[in-house]
Amino acid sequence: MPAVKGWTHLWHDRSTWPVSTSSDGTYLRAPRYYGTCDDDADTTISGVLQVLTEAEYTALRTAEHEARKPYPSWIGYLDTMTWAAPVARPADAVINGGNVDYQWDEATVNWIAETTT
Repeated sequence: MPAVKGWTHLWHDRSTWPVSTSSDGTYLRAPRYYGTCDDDADTTISGVLQVLTEAEYTALRTAEHEARKPYPSWIGYLDTMTWAAPVARPADAVINGGNVDYQWDEATVNWIAETTT
């Protein structure tokens, strides 16, 4: 990350990761990090790829958020760049401390317990 005065990282283009590298490990495209900085920060330093208008920033952030959408029915939260199922995961799910693994089923718009064979 370039040392930009007052830099605050807000989000990055995770939907395009991992970033491809050449055989020697050099990035073929620079990872893109987005954020804010002090108004008087020097943005001409190496590593600053672009200074965006608020409209450009909002458009890129919205596009990145949509690119991360895991399922058509899920609900997006642009402020946190996250998505949530429209139905809460069951209380007995492993992720909630329970003992049942669930997978999202878009066809039924619900959580389905995984079966072991």
